[in-house]
Amino acid sequence: MKSKLITCVILAINALLLQGCIAFPPLVQVEHKDSPNNNNAEIVKRLDTIDHRLEKLEQTSAQK
Repeated sequence: MKSKLITCVILAINALLLQGCIAFPPLVQVEHKDSPNNNNAEIVKRLDTIDHRLEKLEQTSAQK
């Protein structure tokens, strides 16, 4: 009983003291700019298709 009480008190103190601290960092996969998987031509192609679709949407909304 006494050990459970001490454990609970220690956990409560840790919870108060560690507020705002990142005890477990988020697991984020980051792709760096120097990565070989980063293909500029592919990115430019995607941006061009997005621009093309945006222009179509603007034209259809202007006609209505």
